[in-house]
Amino acid sequence: MPDSKNFVTTESVIALISGLYIATGFAVVFSILFLLTSLDQAAKLARSKQVDIALNLETRYLKAILLEYSGWDEAYENLIVDLDETWIEGNSGQYLLNQHGFDFTLAIKANRQLANLSINDEVEGLEFARLMSGGLEDLIEESLQNQEGDEGSVAGYVLAGTDIYLVALSPFKDEKTEEIRPDSYLSLGRRLDAEYIGKLESSYELPGLRLANKIEGPMNSKVLLDASNQAIGCLTWFVEKPSLLIAPKVIGIVTPFFCLAIFLTRHFLKLDYADRIAFEERLYKEATCDPLTNISNRRQFMTLCQQEMAVHRRNGRTLAVALFDIDHFKTINDTYGHAMGDKALVHLVQVCSSELRESDIFGRIGGDEFAVILRETPIEEAVDVLNRVRRKIKACPIKTNQNTITITVSIGVAPMNDYINFDNILEMADVALYRAKKNGRNQVFVSV
Repeated sequence: MPDSKNFVTTESVIALISGLYIATGFAVVFSILFLLTSLDQAAKLARSKQVDIALNLETRYLKAILLEYSGWDEAYENLIVDLDETWIEGNSGQYLLNQHGFDFTLAIKANRQLANLSINDEVEGLEFARLMSGGLEDLIEESLQNQEGDEGSVAGYVLAGTDIYLVALSPFKDEKTEEIRPDSYLSLGRRLDAEYIGKLESSYELPGLRLANKIEGPMNSKVLLDASNQAIGCLTWFVEKPSLLIAPKVIGIVTPFFCLAIFLTRHFLKLDYADRIAFEERLYKEATCDPLTNISNRRQFMTLCQQEMAVHRRNGRTLAVALFDIDHFKTINDTYGHAMGDKALVHLVQVCSSELRESDIFGRIGGDEFAVILRETPIEEAVDVLNRVRRKIKACPIKTNQNTITITVSIGVAPMNDYINFDNILEMADVALYRAKKNGRNQVFVSV
């Protein structure tokens, strides 16, 4: 009997290859689905963090304005002691509502009684009692517990009637001693209405951001809690799902266009990465630059100075540190208003920037106080440069439609020596600045 031989039929080969193609197709499809699901989760997580960052920045801005006023003796006298309606209208109540978009400003006196409540015209039915019962009372208690921390300033969400407010509260402080004035508070609030939510949506690139009264699930939402940790509302937003853009195309043409699918995935990842980098750069600028003058803020200035100090010690280079502020700046604010005060600060920075070198480190370290490090500059040359700056500032008054305001600056300068640290030289420059003011202002005084 002839030996039998086993042959593989063509149908079997086709079936086997088809099976391999199908198995490979399923493996690729499931792998891509897994990848797209991961991208969706990453997008949701990134957007959630983006919302948290936006709310934190808004809270920090609210507290910054609040601390400026709560530490101002004139505000305390006119809001709590004298209750001067004219002053409140021009400097606190309506001024803050118009200039900063707040919906209410509130001053609270002894025994937690109402001293003054200024309300935006678009807000209806807002009362002091509603604010207190809606969570402001709890914020006051939290402030009392935290007065040794962040100067007693607190922030949170308050439910007044059907409206939710982002509220910051701080006790008044003595302007000279910085001691907290007992049982008196200043509070600022913004209503989370459609206009404000729309501003957040546009400013922080949060598409679909909405306020919902009903508490939603944990995905694409953030529950808003009052000071007693009670849920009072919910923010929801829309997250673009990469899978909705990529999956239909990839699944439909996975075998003949597999390489194209990889290219599209990389393309979208790069777009997402570029957006994140741009957002981080914007956050970095907000964290390191003074928003009014667009120069280094105090934190960034100190960081750069410490780096420059290390270079100075390593290379033995000379440098000088100068502190200066505007003479009688408070008088400008009191006479012409805070808007003119802000314009004076911007004008000063523009003049100084035109006279200083690009290599010099220039920053705003306080309200009207500025500092500069003159690199590789002996003290004699530093004095010449600073006198030139001082004269230029005086020679370039601020011109408005109604007023021409001449400003002057007092400057204290100290040379950097190998045997002192940066804190010491700042202290020396500060003492020199004090001497310059004491000797009549509008001059440069060298630390000895």
